[in-house]
Amino acid sequence: MQNEEKDTFVSTALFKEIYNRALHYINAGFPVHFVGPSGVGKTSLAIYIAKQLNRPVTIIRGNHELSNKDLIGDYQGIYKKEIIDNYIHSVYKTEQQIKPNWVPGKLVEAVKNGHVVIYDEFSRSRPETNNIFLALLEEKVLPMYGNGKKSFLKCHPDFSMIFTSNPEEYAGTFHTQDALLDRLITISLEQCDKETEIEILKRKIGLSHTNSQEVVRLVSNLRAYGKGFCPSLRASIMIGTIAQKADIPIAADNQHFQALCLDVLTRPVNQVLPKMNRIEVQELILKELLRKEEQK
Repeated sequence: MQNEEKDTFVSTALFKEIYNRALHYINAGFPVHFVGPSGVGKTSLAIYIAKQLNRPVTIIRGNHELSNKDLIGDYQGIYKKEIIDNYIHSVYKTEQQIKPNWVPGKLVEAVKNGHVVIYDEFSRSRPETNNIFLALLEEKVLPMYGNGKKSFLKCHPDFSMIFTSNPEEYAGTFHTQDALLDRLITISLEQCDKETEIEILKRKIGLSHTNSQEVVRLVSNLRAYGKGFCPSLRASIMIGTIAQKADIPIAADNQHFQALCLDVLTRPVNQVLPKMNRIEVQELILKELLRKEEQK
């Protein structure tokens, strides 16, 4: 399908360097693969890069139900054509043609017309589905299984791909075959540093530097208790956006702001600290929220 998503990418020094590298690889004819934890900005970066290429963009969402029929196409219903010959009034002839109706999949138009394809969360699709990309990336042809016409569709010279995925330890992901990964240039995206995260909140939401700093301070401090990536950047954006739209002061001693932080952060913090119960997690969040006040 054609991409209709709003461009939400905020370009910072950190991402500009990654963007430049990725653009070099794509322009040289190689697919790029962004891998990293949820909320780090993989999809936004992929969409931003695709738009800079000034070509149509097709987005495919990886999931366990995605199949070759979705990507290549399938027969759906029938095509019926009736010809009536009544040229001679005394003679009435009819002729019917009935045949299966072939509906092209998402990849067909993209391959034919040189789109940029973003295959988002591709490791959530089954490996047997992703096998089709082996020939597509190596031999520049799309295998057209089952359409009864021709076996391969040649790639447009401008066709290119960007893949994104979460680490394999994430729930709901499949082990990606080495043959596919060997065809991709994989770039790991880690959690943003504080300065980048503050800049994103300032530009994306319009928060002041002070308010952005306070939100990032809380989220990054909580991040240090777990695996270093949860709560994600999304949590910072949620807190900042809601506080601004609801006119909630971003202040550690404000009860409404405390409630907002607890609602947004309790689940992700509990995810990385499963041995703590909900009350203990919320006490930890409030402790980190008020720590700055205690140090004054």
